[in-house]
Amino acid sequence: MKVVPSGQAGLSQGWAGRSIREMRRIAQPPEYSPSLTDRPYRAVSIYLSVLLARAGATPNGVTVAWIVVGLVGVIGLLADAWAVRVAAALLLELSYLLDFVDGEIARLTDRRSNVGGLLDLLGHGVLKSSLPLAVGGAAAIQTGQGMFAVAGAVGAVAIVVGDTLRFYAACTANDLSAGDLGHTVAPARPSHDRRVTFWKLVGTAFDLAFESPGLYGLTLVAALTDRLDLLSLFWALGGLLWFLRRTLVYCRRLS
Repeated sequence: MKVVPSGQAGLSQGWAGRSIREMRRIAQPPEYSPSLTDRPYRAVSIYLSVLLARAGATPNGVTVAWIVVGLVGVIGLLADAWAVRVAAALLLELSYLLDFVDGEIARLTDRRSNVGGLLDLLGHGVLKSSLPLAVGGAAAIQTGQGMFAVAGAVGAVAIVVGDTLRFYAACTANDLSAGDLGHTVAPARPSHDRRVTFWKLVGTAFDLAFESPGLYGLTLVAALTDRLDLLSLFWALGGLLWFLRRTLVYCRRLS
């Protein structure tokens, strides 16, 4: 798990009597939400975190819950009914929201653990591998064309292996303490060029399509528009490009 900043643990004492703003400071320190895509979820998650913490929910219990909810959503994508597939995609969004909640409860109640970190990573691995398979399988069932099932398998491999490249980089750098949980595997070299260009935006959007918020967001859009077939092809072809792009990035950083 991440190293808790000095004095952070003490903030969790007596949290129950604090305002939402104060609890955000405890449960949502900036280093735990480096991405702009975290903000919409963090805006909502704190209320659910406080409610569940007061009800006695444990961080690991919430982690197991969002894994189960996510798997139910993945399986639901295989249903024949459009409404069921949309509901399944919404369950995936709920699963991702709960992924923020478990860590917030851990920080509010000072119950962080290595087991929780392992369960969290396990959940992401299971869902990221099964989601493309389910999307491809659903498209194959709908169209009667097995090529979409193959596309789902290719996308699953590309996404999972591409995602685990950061762990490989941490092992190669012989510095697991600065690994994935700290979001600092083979960090990029400091750049003085802070200009926002069209190609930077395109690259960022493309990379996001293969991270959790993009995976679940695109699944919801595809379910609503009933185009899981196009999504499976995008994850297969785009996933291979993303994997190669990510490999080059880590090779350049490690060198």
